[in-house]
Amino acid sequence: MSAAPQVSVVIPAHNRVGPLRDTIQSVLAATRRVAAEIVLVDDGSEPPLSEILGDIGAGLVRHVRQTNQGSIAARLHGLAEARGDHVLFLDSDDLVHPEKFDVILPAIAVARADVAYDDLARPIRENAGWHFESVEALRRSSEPAEFYLRIQPVPHSPTYRRDYLLRHLEKPLIPAKREFDPAGDVWLYYNLCAFPATIVKVDRALTAIGIHNEERYSRHWERIAVAALGVMEAFAAACPQVADLLSTRRVAGECAFDSWRRLPRGFDPDFDRRLLQLWENAPRGPVEHLGGPFFQKLARLFGPKAAGRIIRYSQPRYSRVRSLSPEAYRQLFSK
Repeated sequence: MSAAPQVSVVIPAHNRVGPLRDTIQSVLAATRRVAAEIVLVDDGSEPPLSEILGDIGAGLVRHVRQTNQGSIAARLHGLAEARGDHVLFLDSDDLVHPEKFDVILPAIAVARADVAYDDLARPIRENAGWHFESVEALRRSSEPAEFYLRIQPVPHSPTYRRDYLLRHLEKPLIPAKREFDPAGDVWLYYNLCAFPATIVKVDRALTAIGIHNEERYSRHWERIAVAALGVMEAFAAACPQVADLLSTRRVAGECAFDSWRRLPRGFDPDFDRRLLQLWENAPRGPVEHLGGPFFQKLARLFGPKAAGRIIRYSQPRYSRVRSLSPEAYRQLFSK
């Protein structure tokens, strides 16, 4: 039996093929000097992806097919199939820098880290592949709640130790539900934020989102918001109320408050209420954690909730930022 690979790249996919080819090619370029495997989880595509992709990545790509169950189930299936010491999750339109694993894996080894993350890049198409241009430098953090809930890197930035993921996702704090799929990365992060982890940051832009015109979850931010709220409520209900997790619960509440005060005016009132309630029910921290100097001044005069409502007057009305039709909006909030 061959030795276990150093890294397993898990890619859930459903029908979207064009961007997936670019994703696989970027992984092939990044694994020339690394023992790796690509676990491609076909979430019920028709026709099967193995038939469409042919021998692309032959010897490196392992096709795993399941009935259509959604992206979270496909990601967990891929994790169960993975044999590598480390795991990177990619969507079927993500790209990785050719040197990602050359840099990330030694950083994990030196720090004995459970997870390593890097910065976001903008991909620029070149004849021989992609050029990665730095877009955003993320903050450093060694605290799981701060990293997963506040920094919240794009989901294809972190590379994990496989045993760390298996330990905390075999019986996840928040069960996998298809309704959470639009916010699958949020589901993963809230399931990991309550557990100790050694985290290391690599100051290079090694992660990018592919350029294409096909459907993305991110094109409909309202669906992501509703799924994320469900995850946050499930976390609040499931997270043990013990002293060791008080700061984690506080950060989760503060993140809910931050999301609430950024809502557009005129958004669904029940969504508004539920999001604010998460903060109201969470342990409280200093007002400095809830906003900048202007917010803090208002909060000391009127209280955090009133200050948040005042700040929200500067937000655009929902009608100016909507991505759903009126009918799709009604259906989303009538569930």
